[in-house]
Amino acid sequence: MKAENQIKIINDAINKTKEDLKPLAFNFIFWGVLTISMSLFHYFFSSIVEMSKYSALIYWTVLPSIGLIYTMYYNIKIVQKMGFQTVVGRSLSIIWGVFGISWLILILSSLIIGHFPVASIIFLIGVTTLTTGRIIRNNSISIGGIILFFIYLYILTNPDLNLLLINSIGIFFGFLLPGLSLYYKK
Repeated sequence: MKAENQIKIINDAINKTKEDLKPLAFNFIFWGVLTISMSLFHYFFSSIVEMSKYSALIYWTVLPSIGLIYTMYYNIKIVQKMGFQTVVGRSLSIIWGVFGISWLILILSSLIIGHFPVASIIFLIGVTTLTTGRIIRNNSISIGGIILFFIYLYILTNPDLNLLLINSIGIFFGFLLPGLSLYYKK
């Protein structure tokens, strides 16, 4: 086999791997836009979101649950279209599935103890994002996870912050920008 053919095969494999990460980028972008939109809507229209004792809980549970169903459907369709699931894809599915279960436990426990779970969820997103970045060896995703850790620490040291705005900023820099970077990476 000629050297040019070998280089072409290697380049094709690299390009295929990058193309396989596009659905992951879509997930980061989708969740970034959804979470930022929800945070800003809650901030600007708090009287609508907080109409009753449990309306904010419903808002922050139902909309993400619909988003979860949508992204699960999207990811299943991608795997069916590909005809297989890579080991990396399966690992990421498991990691983000554990995140989903952990998120649900945080929401339910916050309801029981009356604690607003934004800081804990940001920490959890940071752990999952950094883990994802290290598995796929993508620095922008890893840096996004690290940024979320710093946002978490900032919340802990400044308890009087508006968590909805901080959540928007954290998700923008820790989730949306890294997702866009991954999507447009050549």
